[in-house]
Amino acid sequence: MWAAVPLVVGIGIGVLIGGSLQSRSHQNTGASPTTSPVPDQLEYTDMPCDPGSSVLVLHSLEGAMPEADVRVLVDYETMWVEHRESANPALRGQSAFLSRRDDVCPVIVPEDTRFTQFIWIGPFPSETAPALCEALLKVTGKNCIPAPVVR
Repeated sequence: MWAAVPLVVGIGIGVLIGGSLQSRSHQNTGASPTTSPVPDQLEYTDMPCDPGSSVLVLHSLEGAMPEADVRVLVDYETMWVEHRESANPALRGQSAFLSRRDDVCPVIVPEDTRFTQFIWIGPFPSETAPALCEALLKVTGKNCIPAPVVR
């Protein structure tokens, strides 16, 4: 079973990346060049800061990261949560969210100002959040930080 995880991850990333690729060649087709549609703007969400709850911070992103790469990460994490929801009922119906630094709970904002965007899921009751990193097959404290939103 563990051998299938890298395969699923690879396929998921390939679908996310490959799904947006189109042939840009118009040679010998007789078709006139068309402009490709402008990609949707990133959707930002305010992080809820309710006492007794936590979020799982999955990525802290630097401001220089291209929007297309941010979108791939958000889409990938949403797909991964959906794929792993059978591992823990608390993951059902969850998706990844993107927040700007100013819209994150104050106790979560790192001192390092390079990090301007955060990808997270939640909120969850604080007592269940750490087990969700394991359900997502992530390393707690590395690529999955269960963070209480209020101290």
